[in-house]
Amino acid sequence: MKNILLSLIAFSFLMSDIQFSGDARFRPRYDIKENGDGSSTSDLYYLYRARLNMKANIGEGWFFNSKLGTLGVAGMTKIGTSDTEPGNINSYRPTVSFMELYFGSMKDDWGFWAGAFPLKYNPSLDLHFYSDKLVDIPFVLLNNGSTLGFAGYKALMGHKLNWFLSVDNNVVEQEEPADDSNEEAIDDCDDFTLGMDMFLNFGSISVTPRILTSFGGTDDDIYPMTLGADILLPEVAGFSSGFSYYTSTKGEEGDDGYYKADHMRLSLSRPIKEGKLKFFYDMASKDDDKVSYMWLSYTHTCFKGEMGEVTLSPTFRLQTGKSAGTESFDEDYSRAKFEVTAQIKFN
Repeated sequence: MKNILLSLIAFSFLMSDIQFSGDARFRPRYDIKENGDGSSTSDLYYLYRARLNMKANIGEGWFFNSKLGTLGVAGMTKIGTSDTEPGNINSYRPTVSFMELYFGSMKDDWGFWAGAFPLKYNPSLDLHFYSDKLVDIPFVLLNNGSTLGFAGYKALMGHKLNWFLSVDNNVVEQEEPADDSNEEAIDDCDDFTLGMDMFLNFGSISVTPRILTSFGGTDDDIYPMTLGADILLPEVAGFSSGFSYYTSTKGEEGDDGYYKADHMRLSLSRPIKEGKLKFFYDMASKDDDKVSYMWLSYTHTCFKGEMGEVTLSPTFRLQTGKSAGTESFDEDYSRAKFEVTAQIKFN
């Protein structure tokens, strides 16, 4: 029986293309927060993570993808903080979850998949799903760059239309109360978000227009709609540059929960020796409240080979203002993060 099982496993590997890859990070960070009321904190702490990817192609475009990691902020774990350790605080170890889990089919002119899948990051995701935060890449940090639902693409007139439909909240659609109850019947609908984009090339400039619109619920519910585009500009003096602008509106003026928000980003990057310099600056607002965010990093490649690479990335992040569009808005708030990320990737 043992030989039969081993033979079946070996046969399955031969009949399908299965690839394993992953990464691990270690990051010391000095985190300084200053509030508008004069209070402040300064904290030096250490973060780490590891992720394992598996991709299986079984033929004719059909595939399965998964990513194992820790379900935390950016998949990271802070050393020395936990309330579930079996012994001393440093005895805690992070648990492993499916960060991504999806399968589908990819053809030349169409593709479709379902499950927990990644979304290529862009600022519209921050603006649409995290309008209470706007900056500090919340979709990457809190959603780990992925969502749940369905996605795919379709070739149209020489271009590729990418789309996704996320299931944001599942509810009981209909519920009838007992005959002798004074409660009203429930007629509800799940919450969804439909997103679409298309890459368009105009010589040395490329544009990716996007739209995200949420819907569902009852007739009394209102949902946001986000519009905008990413623009890649021509390279100048070795610098690649980009610009993006998105605007989001929830409901109409006078509606309970109405807001209007926008997000603008300017980005620059350039290879320097064995590494890459990266900079971007965000300006965002919600109603009349404004926040900003800056990222500056340099990624140095320590080693690169056929099986993977090792990099070292000193990074500085600075946020000003927080909780835009809420009663707790603090325009004098600032948060500065100084960190160095050591990363190993393998394939």
